[in-house]
Amino acid sequence: MRFLISNDDGVYAPGLLALYQALSTVGEVTVVAPTNEQSGCASALSVSMPLYTHKLASGFVAVNGSPADCVYLALHELYRHTRFDCVITGINSGANLGQDVLFSGTFGAALTAQLFGIPAMATSLVGGGQEQASHYKIAADEIVKLLVETPILDTCKNLPYHVLNVNIPDVDSACEIKGRKITALGHSQIARPVHHVVDPRGRDAYWLSLRKRQYELSEIGDNESSLGQSVVSQTVLSQQTASKEARSLTMDMTDNQAVAAGYISLSPVRLHHTPAATLEKLSKLVL
Repeated sequence: MRFLISNDDGVYAPGLLALYQALSTVGEVTVVAPTNEQSGCASALSVSMPLYTHKLASGFVAVNGSPADCVYLALHELYRHTRFDCVITGINSGANLGQDVLFSGTFGAALTAQLFGIPAMATSLVGGGQEQASHYKIAADEIVKLLVETPILDTCKNLPYHVLNVNIPDVDSACEIKGRKITALGHSQIARPVHHVVDPRGRDAYWLSLRKRQYELSEIGDNESSLGQSVVSQTVLSQQTASKEARSLTMDMTDNQAVAAGYISLSPVRLHHTPAATLEKLSKLVL
């Protein structure tokens, strides 16, 4: 098997190295990854500046662009005569669960591959950003097992415009992983989307955040205002509705529920999909 791998944490990231080493035991692996961290850039392409490549002593190719740039450049120029069996991105430092896939450079790079008909998988280690190298190895070994022990790759080849979004629990031992679950993307409320700070020169500055908070009805205190109760209650209800809808699709768990329960989450995400029911509903409007 021939694999092309990339990531959004940069060409020197431990997750990328662990993935390369594990995949090299079962196939030929080519690495094209960003020179620097590119988290949160989704599937952005650099169309207003040139791209430059640098081949490292490891054989990895570093690119001064986004993860999507790396895959785009690899498929159409650097390795245009190579037919890859699969593009795998990651292993991302931290989760890519639920709506985070919309912003993830790891997912965006896999998406770029699928746009050109290459089976693609985005992989993440669900930790707190300080994952140990040994944990990445466990995650990488689980990815290899998934490819070797299951028919998932052949199945993905027959699912055009689908990316398999894989989230692996951050554990000390592989025996702590309970198994695999096919899941739908969940939805979690962002706790604080923007952090406002004042820099040393007195200028306003803003940090964007995707950090989640799972609100529970029990968190609503008696001393909160009725407005606060209403906002939190609506948040809880909307999350519960989204969770029920996801469970009805999977008959089991959402991705964040599966990982929290100790399972590897496998979420198929379809692109270029306009729901037929929505088309029918909108077509009845007088526009």
